[in-house]
Amino acid sequence: MIPTSRRGLLAASLAAAAAGTARGAAAQARPTSFTVISHRVHQQVLTEGQAGDVLNAWRERNNASLDWVTLDLNAIHDRIFREARLSSSNVTMAYVLNTRAVPSTFSMFEPLDPYQQRDPIEDFDDFSQGMVSAFSNNGQRYGVPVRHSVNCLHYNEAYLQERGLDRPPQIIDELVDYARRLTFTRADGTQVFGWGIQADNYSDVVAIARACGGDLITEDMRCVADQPGMVRALEIIRQLYQDGLMPRNITAMKQNDMITAVQNGQIAMHNFPFGRTVLFNNPRSSRFPGRFKTTYCMTSREQRERGELIATAEFWCMMIPRNARAKDMAWSLIKEISSKENTIRAAMNGNQPARVSAYADPRLLASVPYAEQEARSLQQSRVPMPAFDRSAEAKDIFVEEMQAAMLGMRTPQAAGANMARRIRPLLPRT
Repeated sequence: MIPTSRRGLLAASLAAAAAGTARGAAAQARPTSFTVISHRVHQQVLTEGQAGDVLNAWRERNNASLDWVTLDLNAIHDRIFREARLSSSNVTMAYVLNTRAVPSTFSMFEPLDPYQQRDPIEDFDDFSQGMVSAFSNNGQRYGVPVRHSVNCLHYNEAYLQERGLDRPPQIIDELVDYARRLTFTRADGTQVFGWGIQADNYSDVVAIARACGGDLITEDMRCVADQPGMVRALEIIRQLYQDGLMPRNITAMKQNDMITAVQNGQIAMHNFPFGRTVLFNNPRSSRFPGRFKTTYCMTSREQRERGELIATAEFWCMMIPRNARAKDMAWSLIKEISSKENTIRAAMNGNQPARVSAYADPRLLASVPYAEQEARSLQQSRVPMPAFDRSAEAKDIFVEEMQAAMLGMRTPQAAGANMARRIRPLLPRT
């Protein structure tokens, strides 16, 4: 018979062992948390909507949970780069906008080719190659495209019918004539302007310059603002403004102001991302629900005959910080999000998919009327300006000189020459 003291000691030992086993089991059952930095919309399209929680199976399979740190645009990148400069970080994966795709950024993130070779994402060539190229450096890929906003021409079909036009403009030579015919005062007193641009940015004018055979900054980092294509674009913008075919206060209008003006019927045509048609046709906020249509951005006649498109796009890529503690898990998450099936499911939840094949899926075609147009535009899309360390300064210079030409303070030729002279020293040496 065991003495009482020994019996108590044994019971205590058994209890302690049992408690330790329970703690170990609980620790093993508790999901490991991985941190993702992104915009709120990136989390929403993967976790909410008609397709449900896209990542539920991944979390269960890996006994993992995701800690989403969602911030506004500038704050996202400030947080990402601050974390990436630490000796190590709990951030597993980050979403990065194309404007930040510069060599100094790549130095803080993992090259992804070794991961793709070991455990490949299916059909990687299905992604927009322009987006993949933008996040590549010295022959290495650093980002996997996940979301885009490709621009198209939005037009108010009701206004075209009122003004006797049976189709939207197709070539850039038609822009001024269409804008003139669509600038009028309606019977209800609404002053309608034929055309609008985001006058505090560069993408709309770059699209016009490309339709004129020019550009602002080429992919090989040459500023060609003083060449005929951009000068012609500045001439067109100047004429549209000087002839009263755009709002007089357009230089003070922000993007949300432009969206509201289109919804209210004050602007007949505008280049915007395809997805904006949801806002323009929203019966709760639009005076013309169902009457806004999309088509391809205008090209030159020669480009149209060759089947070429003008399509500018901003986009997000998923990246793995070089100092991340769970890089293999990060790649597993990126691979899961990037699968063809999950690309479709996220698109059904409201994402703009970076896979070209997504637009052939019957589920997407049934719910997105412009899917075929967007797919074709995506294939030929390019960023309006390549990323480089001093791109924000270049943007400010462009806007200043473009507005000077538009307002008649400088000739288009002088404005283009000033752009080139001031921007070229900001470009990286090649």
